[in-house]
Amino acid sequence: MNRYLLFIGILLWASLLKAQRIVNACGEVDYAVPETQTLAEAKQTAITRARLKAIADEFGTIVSQTNTMAMHNKDGKTNSTFNSFSENNVRGIWISDTKEPEVSIKYNNDMMVIHAEVCGKVREQKREKVELQIKPLNKGIESTLFKNNDRFSLSFKSAASGYVAVFIRDDDNDIVNVMIPYEETDGNAREVKSNKEYLFLCTQDPEYPYGEETILTTSKSIENNTLIVVFSQKKFHISLSNKGEFVPEVENSKFQKWLHGLRVYDTTAQVEEIVLTIKK
Repeated sequence: MNRYLLFIGILLWASLLKAQRIVNACGEVDYAVPETQTLAEAKQTAITRARLKAIADEFGTIVSQTNTMAMHNKDGKTNSTFNSFSENNVRGIWISDTKEPEVSIKYNNDMMVIHAEVCGKVREQKREKVELQIKPLNKGIESTLFKNNDRFSLSFKSAASGYVAVFIRDDDNDIVNVMIPYEETDGNAREVKSNKEYLFLCTQDPEYPYGEETILTTSKSIENNTLIVVFSQKKFHISLSNKGEFVPEVENSKFQKWLHGLRVYDTTAQVEEIVLTIKK
């Protein structure tokens, strides 16, 4: 009986290891920059697409297609419009970079094209990602463009209950600040319920501990910050010091080490990055 249980345990452990297999992968893309994007946003988009390509090359994609038909009646004549929407979803997640992403700019027929090359650790994703709605708000209006001293808040909604943490990285000095959970808390990620919209970092948030609204500032003509939203269906703690303590500000290298560990051991962890541009 004991030998039988031991054999079953070994099989389960081997299955778990296989499901959580982490491998190295590289990818590169050329991204044509639309006029509506800032350079910082375009670079981040190119890097993200290169990561997705690396994952797709390693684990493949899931292709879904939706067909719709609309009927229009005008001047006694009936016309139909057929639309087909297809979507590719990669079968894995990006754990961490193994080297800094390389980005270069070139021009093709007067159009700016960004070439991005990435290498990192990836893991096959067995379960579907949770749909997240993340909206940075400028004075209550969705936007990624801000002026010095503009009021900032964040709208968040998840299709599943879980826990969320929000960070902002100054892309010039490589410092990461913890925005959610708030500084006066114990460092545990904020619990959220499914399909409920939350407003963070403003006085409308009942857990917001400050009397004034959050504002974004800069002393430069233009500055780029990256908003990093981490969601998991499992409870997690923000441990950014060598002693496992909650620290509201840390170097990006230490933050990435913490994030890498979370993604390795938590298969439900998801990370979304949004570039915020602040002009003086």
